[in-house]
Amino acid sequence: MDRHNEQSRALLPEHVNRVDLALAAWLHAKAGRSGSRETKLAYAATITAFRELVQDAGLDLDGDAVAITLLAQQWAGHGEPAPATYNRRLAILSSFYRYAAQQRLLPTDNPITRVERRRVESYAGAQPLDAGDVKALLKQIDRTTLVGARDYALLAVALQTGRRLSELATLRWSALRIGSDGRVQIHWRRTKGGKVMYDTLPQQLSTALLQYLHRVYGPALGELPPDAAIWRSFSRNGSQGKALGIQSIADICLKRLGTSKVHTLRHTFARVMEDSGAKVSDIQARLGHASLSTTGRYLAALNRADNAHAESIAARLGLDL
Repeated sequence: MDRHNEQSRALLPEHVNRVDLALAAWLHAKAGRSGSRETKLAYAATITAFRELVQDAGLDLDGDAVAITLLAQQWAGHGEPAPATYNRRLAILSSFYRYAAQQRLLPTDNPITRVERRRVESYAGAQPLDAGDVKALLKQIDRTTLVGARDYALLAVALQTGRRLSELATLRWSALRIGSDGRVQIHWRRTKGGKVMYDTLPQQLSTALLQYLHRVYGPALGELPPDAAIWRSFSRNGSQGKALGIQSIADICLKRLGTSKVHTLRHTFARVMEDSGAKVSDIQARLGHASLSTTGRYLAALNRADNAHAESIAARLGLDL
């Protein structure tokens, strides 16, 4: 233990559990950075599950570094997870130890750095919907009903902006600005990585969204409180009038577009942008990716089923009816 750790220990009463303190401080810092309650809960659940395993072994998170490393490797691989899940578990544990070391809250380095990560194929599960199918399915929604108007507006905003599920679910009235031309600008105050994003909706989609909101709120629309929900529940299960939750939005996506994976709409947005002639840098900006290389790999994954020479191959080999 170095002199700084000795000094920091001396500043706290002896009865203070430094592991508990480190966990509380780390979770608070993570919540402040991401602004996401779901992220904080996921991190808390992960570190709690790992700590239980460590305690079952007679240690705590500040225990012998070699033992912690081996326990982390065992715990991350429990249940035969996908490589991405395995690595994500380790990333959360590593985040805790890195924070604790930076703040000198624990007398150990980061034992998770010694656990080998598993190889992951970037965006292996990324698969966009067919644009023609999406167009046909959206047309089938009965927008004369309030539920239909909401579902159409919700899915259209998701497809037009490429925003993530959590960002759609937390959308509130204060994020909308209506221009003099009637177009709606959405201010996404906190997207993944803490980024601030803006999207101006095209005229027809702005109209569809505002028509839905007028039907929901009527004359009170102009005087709504900032936290008023955009996507309201009309169910009679006790949630009526409240904001739709993540699961409800996934259910709408499944009912209307045939997939419960709302992130598929983000894939579809990116693919349609590329097919429309957008530059990779433009797609990067709309998606909020940190680098062009990330967007390049992402687009390559979305297009991996396409072979520009497929028709020529079929013709040369006589692969016809």
